[in-house]
Amino acid sequence: MKKNVLVTVLTTTYNRSNNLFDLYNSLNKQSSYNFKWIVVDDGSTDDTTSSINKLINKTHKFEIEYFKLKNGGKHRALNYIFSKLDTDLTVIVDSDDQLVSDAIEKIEKNWNKYKNSEICTMTFEHIYEDGTPMVEIKKTV
Repeated sequence: MKKNVLVTVLTTTYNRSNNLFDLYNSLNKQSSYNFKWIVVDDGSTDDTTSSINKLINKTHKFEIEYFKLKNGGKHRALNYIFSKLDTDLTVIVDSDDQLVSDAIEKIEKNWNKYKNSEICTMTFEHIYEDGTPMVEIKKTV
């Protein structure tokens, strides 16, 4: 299913196989599939490899790549994968996080709008399951 996509959703994980299903489900519900999901396993000793292989074999609208390393910490896993990234944008999403259904679409729209700017940043809001913010974010321009 190789295609050129705009965004890499990058997840490092260590012994969090159960969390990966929730993250996968949130990715599978995206309104835009202009992304691929790369999972870097930092030497998990649980059933992470089996869980990821089950997800890879499911029907989904995005590519999944999986790398298993010896345990060395999140920083080592990130350093390992950065040279292999081939998309314009990378969004690091922890294995216990989930994305709202239009996250990739919003990233894509804002990138297309601001990609020629000298600087462009994005932030994410932490919300509870019912949609209320965990902290109040004051927006500045």
